Amino acid sequence: MQKNYQTNYQSQLETLDDDRLNDVTIAVIPDDLWSEKEQPSESSAENQLISIKQSYFEAQESPDEIAWMIHELAHCQNFLDSNSPEDYQNNMRTFAYDDLDSEYSYPNNPVEKYTFTKQFQYLKQQNKSRDDILKMLGDHYDKEDFPFFNKLLDDVYVQ
Repeated sequence: MQKNYQTNYQSQLETLDDDRLNDVTIAVIPDDLWSEKEQPSESSAENQLISIKQSYFEAQESPDEIAWMIHELAHCQNFLDSNSPEDYQNNMRTFAYDDLDSEYSYPNNPVEKYTFTKQFQYLKQQNKSRDDILKMLGDHYDKEDFPFFNKLLDDVYVQ
């Protein structure tokens, strides 16, 4: 059975073309209960659960302009594709790029590489420019994360 999301979210689900994602639960969290996170969404891939801030989910103007939903769905997909929960967690702690000066494995890990790549590919299909994406990311990430994002964008925008 196909889930029916708002149009902008539905297109993100369809882009991943994976029926397994129809079993993912989306929890819309009231703003006053949303913790102090920069991102308006998060996934618990192991539980096939996506939590999203209510005001962000219901936004009428520029709804999910940066496509966080596909990013979170890609986390769930990547978990389902993993050999085991341990493999998924190990990939979260492993560097995706050894040549980046990263102290921590977030976001520079294979799981985030996969999820951000899916997100950026989708945004490119929606006619967002590389600069548009970088500007949107600037609202959520520190400058130390941008060498990682630039590597991914290099791959997406050369295709």
